Amino acid sequence: MFSQGVFRKTFADTGTSLVLSAIGLILFVVMFTWAMLHMGTEVLNFVSRVPFIQKIFEMSLGIKVSGDISINVLFAVCFTHGVVMLLIWSVMIATATRVTVGEMEKGTADMLLSLPLNRTEIFVSTSCVWGFAALVLAACPLVGIAVGRQIFITDEVVTLSRFVAPTINLGCLNLAVGSLACMIGTLLQRRSMAVGVVVGVTFVSVVLNFLEPFLESLKPWRFLSLLTYFKPVETVRDESWPVASMVTLLAMAFSFWLIGLIVFRRKDVPAV
Repeated sequence: MFSQGVFRKTFADTGTSLVLSAIGLILFVVMFTWAMLHMGTEVLNFVSRVPFIQKIFEMSLGIKVSGDISINVLFAVCFTHGVVMLLIWSVMIATATRVTVGEMEKGTADMLLSLPLNRTEIFVSTSCVWGFAALVLAACPLVGIAVGRQIFITDEVVTLSRFVAPTINLGCLNLAVGSLACMIGTLLQRRSMAVGVVVGVTFVSVVLNFLEPFLESLKPWRFLSLLTYFKPVETVRDESWPVASMVTLLAMAFSFWLIGLIVFRRKDVPAV
């Protein structure tokens, strides 16, 4: 069911992008913590004076501008920041589609599948690579907050334990995106098409998540957005554990992955 050789080869091909992305994420979150410590309150005070901008700000970041906002809640915004999502999802999509459709497009799939391994072993081994990447990247914001807390002085206590739940929730979200990309990769013959479809799905998730508070007609469809099941600001603010959302994302991830495995085992390798 698992091949160390395939795992090591796949990790060697994708490890550089994972390491660079992880470092970039940590550095960005460190800078984000500095920005929130020095400018967060001022920005919120300015936004609160303009109702329309305040509404957009609240809906896009999940923060109620009125009232006192703790530094922990401000830090939680980094989990859904566009830069963080872009880096994580780029690595997840690129890694998850590398073998399922990338090898097909390059014409090297027949050589890979001719190894003394069954397709299940290849699929499981490569899935472990992007699964590992999903968990590593999910931990990067937490590491960045921890580093920022040590570097920058703050009057308010930053409680790292409050960020454990959104970190695990982000890991579940990453696994769902990776499984989706893996499944789409098995259904298509061109990597560019597979990447485009997954990017489209994630983009729709972002748009639904942003517009749903403004348009009542979109509320029945909010379950289609992956970000519906990832609300780090609310989790940190309420000090809650979104168990239902985590279970839903894991169920999605397993379903997508299982469909991908079934299709991959039966997929014909086109001659190139």
